[in-house]
Amino acid sequence: MHRIAISLAVVAAVACGGTATVSSNLEPPPAAPAGPTVAKLPRAPGEHGPSLVAIDRTVKPEPGEVSDGTLLADVEGCASCHPDAAAQWSTSAHSFASFGNPIYRFNVEQVRHELGKKSSRHCGGCHDMPLLVDGLMTAGDDARPKDVSTDIPAADLRSHSGVTCRLCHGIQSVTKDGNGSYVWSRAPIDAPNLKDPASIAKHAAQVKVKQLGTELCVGCHRGFISADMNMPVHLSGLDESGMWRNSAWTGNGMARIDKVQPKTCIDCHMEREPASADELGAKVADGRRSMSSHRFLGGHTWMASMRGDTEHLRRTQAKLEGVASIDVAGMRVEKDSGATWHLPADAAPIAPGSRVAFDVVIRNLLVGHRFPGGVLDIQDTWIEIELADRRGARLASSGLTHETDPNDEDTHVLRTLVVDDKGEVLEEHEMAKFRTQIATQTLAAREAHVVRYAFEVPKDLADAQLPLTVTARLRHRSRTLKLQDIACKEAMTKEGQSFISGAKGARSVTLDPCKAQPITLIAQTKTEVGRGAAVATARPAWERTYEHGMALVGTVTERLEEARTVLEKALTLAPDARAKAMVNIQLGWVASKQGRTDDALALARLAREQIASTGEPGKPAPNPPVIDAVIADALARVWRWDEAVAPAKACTERAPANSQAWMVYARVLGSVGDNAGALAAAAKGLELAPRDPDLLRSQAVALGGLGRVEAPDALAAYDRFRSPDYSAELRIQCAAGSKRCARDREQGHTIELRPVLPAKKS
Repeated sequence: MHRIAISLAVVAAVACGGTATVSSNLEPPPAAPAGPTVAKLPRAPGEHGPSLVAIDRTVKPEPGEVSDGTLLADVEGCASCHPDAAAQWSTSAHSFASFGNPIYRFNVEQVRHELGKKSSRHCGGCHDMPLLVDGLMTAGDDARPKDVSTDIPAADLRSHSGVTCRLCHGIQSVTKDGNGSYVWSRAPIDAPNLKDPASIAKHAAQVKVKQLGTELCVGCHRGFISADMNMPVHLSGLDESGMWRNSAWTGNGMARIDKVQPKTCIDCHMEREPASADELGAKVADGRRSMSSHRFLGGHTWMASMRGDTEHLRRTQAKLEGVASIDVAGMRVEKDSGATWHLPADAAPIAPGSRVAFDVVIRNLLVGHRFPGGVLDIQDTWIEIELADRRGARLASSGLTHETDPNDEDTHVLRTLVVDDKGEVLEEHEMAKFRTQIATQTLAAREAHVVRYAFEVPKDLADAQLPLTVTARLRHRSRTLKLQDIACKEAMTKEGQSFISGAKGARSVTLDPCKAQPITLIAQTKTEVGRGAAVATARPAWERTYEHGMALVGTVTERLEEARTVLEKALTLAPDARAKAMVNIQLGWVASKQGRTDDALALARLAREQIASTGEPGKPAPNPPVIDAVIADALARVWRWDEAVAPAKACTERAPANSQAWMVYARVLGSVGDNAGALAAAAKGLELAPRDPDLLRSQAVALGGLGRVEAPDALAAYDRFRSPDYSAELRIQCAAGSKRCARDREQGHTIELRPVLPAKKS
C-alpha cells in the first residue's frame, strides 16, 4: 500500500475560543528572522524513533553506576524529602503509564506484535522511559514477534514506573512536535545538604521546570502515528496542547465572544493543595503550607477504581462533575406545513398524536481541550434521555441501555470513530489498523453541540399525564466496555497475571481491570412540557437559546436556517450590549456560511460596536479576534482575497498563538500572489503545529512560487501529512455498514426516542 496521510484533528478555518488575556506561560511564535523565511519541515525521529525523544548524555555514567532506566524508576530517593509529592504521584495516571497498567499493556503489545518492537518505542517515549533508555523496548528479535513473548520483565520496577519524578524534572527542553519531543538529561541530581542553603539552591536549580511552564506537557500530550512506525498512514490523534492553545483559555480563541480567566495545563491539573510539614517542596503563604498537586487529576476513573483507590476516585469524579453542561434547549412541533419552535423548550405545548423533537445541547465549559480528552476513539461519555409523564411513568428513552450493552449503537456517544481499510469501526484502539477518522463527536474547548431527539406523542395521551418531564443526563466512563472486556481477558492470561503480580511486588498495588468501571454524572437537567409545566429559572433564557443557536452553527449547511431562527430569538432575549454582540457574531458565521457576504460584514461591524461599548474607561476597547475571523471568512468564501488580507492579518495579531489564524492568513496571502508573505505566515503557524497539512500546503505552494530549492521537500512533507484520496470512500463504506457511523458523521443528527411499549396482558 502506498503511503498516505490522514489528520484525526478536525481542521476548520477558525479555531474555538474567546477573548481572555494571553497567559504568561504562553509564548507567541518567534518573530520572523531577517532575510528569507526558513522553511519549516517536520523533524524526523532520532535514535529512539519513532519517538522524538532525545537524551543529553553530556555527563557520562561512572563505572558501576546504575542504568538510566533504574535511575528514572527510583522515586523513593525523592520521597525522603518530598513525601507528599511522591504519595500524590503514586495515585496518578502518570505513575501507572507503563506495562503495569492492564489497559496500556494490551494496546502496546498489539503494536509490538503487529508492527514490531522498534515501532513500540513510539509509545515508550512517553509511557515507558525507564524501559526505553535501557533498551528493553527492543530487546530480542526486532521482527514482528507474533509468537515471541513480551521480553518486558514483569517483576521489574522499570515496567511499573511510568512517568516519574526524575523524568519530568530532568527535561531540559521541549518542542511542539509531540510524540515525546523533549530532551532529557541524564546528569545526576545532587541530594541537598539541608543545613547548607547553597546546596539547597543548587538542588532546586537542577530540578526546576518552571521555565518550561505548560510547554513541559506538550511533548507528550500531542501525538500522532506515522510511517516511521511501519504504518501506511499518518494520523494526528490527541492534541490537548494544540486545542488549548487555540482556545479562549489562552486568549487566542476565534470562534465566539467568550470571556474566561486564562488557565494553563498546570492551573487545571496541578492545583495547589495543603502540604505536610515533612514536604520540603511546599511553599508558605498566609501561614499555610501548600504545593502543586502531583495527582494530575483528569478523567482516569477506571485506573483509580481497578486499584481500589477510593480517595483518588472521589477526587477525580469531583473534578469531572460540572465540566460540561446539558440542556433541553428547544422543542420543535413538526407539521405538514413546517415546524414550530418553542425556545427554550420549557412549557412547550404537547398534543396527542403530534410529532415533536427536542434539541439537547451539550457544552464543554471547563475543559481546556477536547472533552472527553486523551485517546478519543475509546472514550465513553454519553447522553441519556428519559421522557416521563406526571406520574413518573416512562414514555420513551434513549441511551439507558448503554451502561451495560457493549454493542449499543442507538446512543449519542462523545467519541471519535476511526476505521480500518475496510471502513469498519475499530473499538479496541487497534493502532496498526488505523486508516482514517470518520467523525468526531467530542467537544472542543468552550464548544457546544446539539443532538435532536424525535418522538411520536401517543394518541391516547391524557391530560392527567401532563406535564411531561424530559430528563437529560451526560454520563462518563473512562473507556468503552469492549476495550474493558479485552483488557480483562488479557489480564487473566498467564502473561497478564505475571504483570498483575509484578505490580503487587514492585508497587504494592493490586489491580483488577475486570471490576465494573465507575460512571460519573457530569451534568443533568429536567425540563417540563405540556399543560401545567413549570419554567426553569436556573439559567437565563437568552443564554440557553444562544448556546442552542451556537451549536446549530456547526451543523450542515442545509440546517443553517435553523441556527438563524434560534439566534434571532436569542437576540430578542439578550439583556445587554455584550450579549447582543455574542449573538450577532454567531449570526455573522451563519451569514458567511450561507454566502450572504454583505450581511456577514454588517453583523461583524455591529458586534464590534456593541462589544466596544462594554469597555472600561481608560482601557482599550474590547476587540476580540472572532470579529475579524468572521470578516475574513466571509470575504474568502467569495474570493474577495484582497479585502480579506487586513482582517486575516488582524486575527494573527490578536490571536498570535492560534495556528489556524496563521493558516487562514497564509492562504489569503497566497491567493493574492504574495508568496513571501504566505511563506512567512505558514512558517509561524508551523512553529505552533508542525504537521498541520493546510499550513504545510501553503508553505509548499509559496516555496514553489518563489522558486526556492526547498520546494520539493516541502511538497513531499505536505503529501505525507495530507488527507488521503480514499478517505471519502472509507466513510461511505462505514456508513453502509454501521448505524452509528451513518449517523455520527453529521453534527446535529436526529435520534428517535425509543417508546416504552405497554405491558402485554397475560
